[in-house]
Amino acid sequence: MKITLHIQGYDYTSGVWQFQGFFYVPSGTSGVCIQQVFGGVTSATTSQTRVYGGSLTHYQSPTLEPNIYNRWIRFNVIHDVGANNVKIFLNGEDNPRYNGPGRGASTHYFKFGVYAQDGASNYMESRWRDIQIFKK
Repeated sequence: MKITLHIQGYDYTSGVWQFQGFFYVPSGTSGVCIQQVFGGVTSATTSQTRVYGGSLTHYQSPTLEPNIYNRWIRFNVIHDVGANNVKIFLNGEDNPRYNGPGRGASTHYFKFGVYAQDGASNYMESRWRDIQIFKK
C-alpha cells in the first residue's frame, strides 16, 4: 500500500534542493517509508526515510532518531545533485543525522506520506505539516 504525495512543479535535474516539514508518526506504524527523494540511476530513489519499530532510519540503516512515535519532528533533507550528496537534519540541529551519497543523476522530486516496505505493519500513518521546498 502507498499513499504518497508528489509535489508537482518541483522536479529537478541539477542544483541544491531542500525539503522541509514537520512529521508525526503514530504508534504502531512500522516498515514504512515516510519521505523520499525520488529518482536515481542505481535505484528508483536517491534517499528514503523510513520507520521501523519507532525508529527513524535512512533506508534500513543508519538510525537517525529512536523513539519517534507520537511527537512532531522537524525534518529537512538537502539534496546537492552536482555533488551527489544527501543530508538529513532533525529538529533544527546544525549537524546532519545523515550525510552521504545520492544514487546518481536523474530527474528528482520529493514525495512524502506512507509507502509500505518489507515487514510493513497493518496500520500505517504519517502526518505532515508546514511543508516547504527551497532551491539554492
